[in-house]
Amino acid sequence: MNKALAATLVAITLLTGCGPKELTPEQKQEIAALKTELSQTESQISEAKEVARQLSGGLIKNLTAARLEILETNKALLEQRINAIESGAKIDVVVTSLKPDPELASSIKTEIDNLNVQINKARADASQYSGGLVQALKLSTVATQEQSMAMLQQKYLTAKYGLVESKLKAEPENIAKNSSESETPAPHTQPLLPPAEGPFGLETALSQKNIEDMIGTKLKPLEGSVNLYTSEKLPKPNSDFEIYGLLISPKAGLCEIRAIGKNIDTDSYGLALQSKFEDLSNSLTSLYGSPKTADFLLSGSIWKDPQDLDDGIK
Repeated sequence: MNKALAATLVAITLLTGCGPKELTPEQKQEIAALKTELSQTESQISEAKEVARQLSGGLIKNLTAARLEILETNKALLEQRINAIESGAKIDVVVTSLKPDPELASSIKTEIDNLNVQINKARADASQYSGGLVQALKLSTVATQEQSMAMLQQKYLTAKYGLVESKLKAEPENIAKNSSESETPAPHTQPLLPPAEGPFGLETALSQKNIEDMIGTKLKPLEGSVNLYTSEKLPKPNSDFEIYGLLISPKAGLCEIRAIGKNIDTDSYGLALQSKFEDLSNSLTSLYGSPKTADFLLSGSIWKDPQDLDDGIK
């Protein structure tokens, strides 16, 4: 009986020797700060997951997913440091520790505070709209800023606590490239923005990127022209047209839409062509108002008789 008791006491002694060591006041203070950061990060993760749950797809969901990836990495890094200080337990995310940089952390914290102000203003701005393209653009701005915030927070944790910044698959600049500037995009992808209310689902001042996000494909620069792009599809295409020309100023955005119709078989008087033109003109007038029509011969043209239309358009 005594031998059994002695063996039990030895086992208890050995086990307690493997437990957490007494922490220094500095370590306790650091853990408290890390747990505060962890709580805030978990709250942000829950918020981002709720936003993602309400979205079916598009640019905002992609940005939110990228933000979630960053936040989850931040959480893992914080948990790793807490576990390492408290018990030396094995960590799932393997990184190398860096020396904290308080000066850099302070600088990044200033950037975070400034970005927080911008995000709050952007959210307030977006809340003034109930839907449509304008609100989608405003919300995409908020999502982009929130993703940038997650990246800044990771840099802050790296600088303040010496955590190593991980290399993520989707950084903010890569998101922009994937959505509009990639040199080898998929020919047609799911549109990221809804159509606008103007002609063909567009409106004045839209940027090239806005339009590409709305149609799910790249616009093609027209060779020999300045700021003129072509596309075979628009957010709200018209079956009577087969290609569109878009004049997009780098500063002012979309200035002009040119729609090129399909070939129409007609006689030398052009009756079928004129009839189709009138039908199309009436249809567009009912939607967008009276147009300015240009129907004239160039000075010196030899095609001036009614039956010359077929020859004149060759």
